[in-house]
Amino acid sequence: MRCENYFCVYWEDESCTVENIYLDILGCCQTCIYVDIPEDLLEEQRQKYLDKFERE
Repeated sequence: MRCENYFCVYWEDESCTVENIYLDILGCCQTCIYVDIPEDLLEEQRQKYLDKFERE
């Protein structure tokens, strides 16, 4: 099954690796488990890309 949520642990190469997923009434995946990204790492990467795009 095609999936665009690359923050899910089941995401691999634009696909879901789970054989049977469960959707809620709105069509959102209930099987999804999000990768925990530490806030300091996220902020560091945001700043890195902001600096990069401001120079271009």
